[in-house]
Amino acid sequence: MEKQSVQSNSLGKDRYYNRYWYFRHEGRLFVESADSKEWGYYSTKEELDALIGSLNVKGIRERALKRQLDKFYNTISNALEKRTKDVTQKMLLQEAALRRSSRVQAQPRDNPSMLFLKYVNKWKEN
Repeated sequence: MEKQSVQSNSLGKDRYYNRYWYFRHEGRLFVESADSKEWGYYSTKEELDALIGSLNVKGIRERALKRQLDKFYNTISNALEKRTKDVTQKMLLQEAALRRSSRVQAQPRDNPSMLFLKYVNKWKEN
């Protein structure tokens, strides 16, 4: 049941009142601006680590946010890595579908400037 539920409460706020959200089905950590007009996201484990390292635990909001991020760190970082892996694999599959095999070469085309060499005189009497 826990895997299918969608968390509707934010993980916390930073010093600028930006809200942080984690949705399991997206596999990313989202950031909503304080005025709710802009959204951003963290998509790699390194970005998550940098965020956690940048939080100031002396502040009430950031201490609570860091506590929540530490609590769900394994879940969030595993989801970020899985999503990165899935996106990379999808890109490789698309690239492989677009790439043309080099084992089969196309037949050489006739050079238009040399077509006169193939001319056969049909009116010539034998």
